[in-house]
Amino acid sequence: MNNDALDRDDDYCLNKIAGGDEHCFNIIFNRYRNQLFTYLFKVTKSKEIAEEIVLDVFLKLWQGREVVAEIENLDRFLLKVAHNKAIDFFRAARRNPKVQEEVWDLINAIQAYETADKRLMEKDFDDMVWAAVKQLSPQRQKVFQLNKNKDLTYNDIAKELNLSTHTVRNHLAASIKFIRQYILKNDVLPILLAACITKNF
Repeated sequence: MNNDALDRDDDYCLNKIAGGDEHCFNIIFNRYRNQLFTYLFKVTKSKEIAEEIVLDVFLKLWQGREVVAEIENLDRFLLKVAHNKAIDFFRAARRNPKVQEEVWDLINAIQAYETADKRLMEKDFDDMVWAAVKQLSPQRQKVFQLNKNKDLTYNDIAKELNLSTHTVRNHLAASIKFIRQYILKNDVLPILLAACITKNF
């Protein structure tokens, strides 16, 4: 079946769904559920969460069925809704102090995936990181920059700044902790999810 036929099939089903046709809704569900699950599993690293969000996405589609016929690109629409619901999941988890650490660990485990605006997202994240760095003490700024920009080892940094290796390690650990808290506080989890750039830490 060619792409034009597939497009017509989606349009036909959406028009039917707008009128409450459950059969066409099931067709769309079966057509896109695996694609959404694959995407959400990459993001959440949890089959249970991915499955739950997939159901939420299609529930939203059904609840808003009166206007679904206006959707021009169903594939893009569903992925956008899935992306937003994944962000909502992480935001909800972030509000609970008990799971903040788990959320951060999960983000660090996310594998990079390609998106059209990935580079822009990475730049936004980098800007946020360096905004946080500017709030560090001058000494910690130097240590962080030497490690991240020049890729110097603890020993190299210690020699350059006339510090002990232990002090350098403590400065970096404290700096990363502060930056992490700054990022969570400033609500840029969408950037983290979209760009998957936590490899910086």
